[in-house]
Amino acid sequence: MDTYLAVFWYIIAIVTSLITMSSIIQSIKAMIAKHQQQVQQKKFLEAAMGACALLAVADGDIGFAELMARDYILDNVQQLQLFDANEAAEIFRLKGEALQNNYQEEKTEIIKLITPYIGDRELAPLLLQISLVIANADRELKASEQEIINELKEVLQVNKIDMS
Repeated sequence: MDTYLAVFWYIIAIVTSLITMSSIIQSIKAMIAKHQQQVQQKKFLEAAMGACALLAVADGDIGFAELMARDYILDNVQQLQLFDANEAAEIFRLKGEALQNNYQEEKTEIIKLITPYIGDRELAPLLLQISLVIANADRELKASEQEIINELKEVLQVNKIDMS
């Protein structure tokens, strides 16, 4: 009888260990999924700030109106609110400086940041909306800004931008 009882408790211990291992594995999977989501969101932040910088520099310099528009975007676009506004502003600043130092090379890098959103029904139009906010920040859409908007529309394969 003692042998059966020992085997019974041994099986209980194994099952308990398996249940514990299962919950640990589920926790690890959840942490990995959360990390992957944060990485994706960070990539979107970089793409958005790159597009903003591209439009801000398009008319020659980054003005106060464009900085205010950037701050408005960071405060009001849900997909960007997960990050510290200072971190986003720093990405914008660095992209803007890089564009001013070597426009074509940095523009190519920004386009690379944007291409993962080709065909994305939510994020591709959102990138264009964000870009338009920056382009219209000074209340005048210049030809150089319109040219970049058209290029972004083509790259992202978005025909129509809903600004509602």
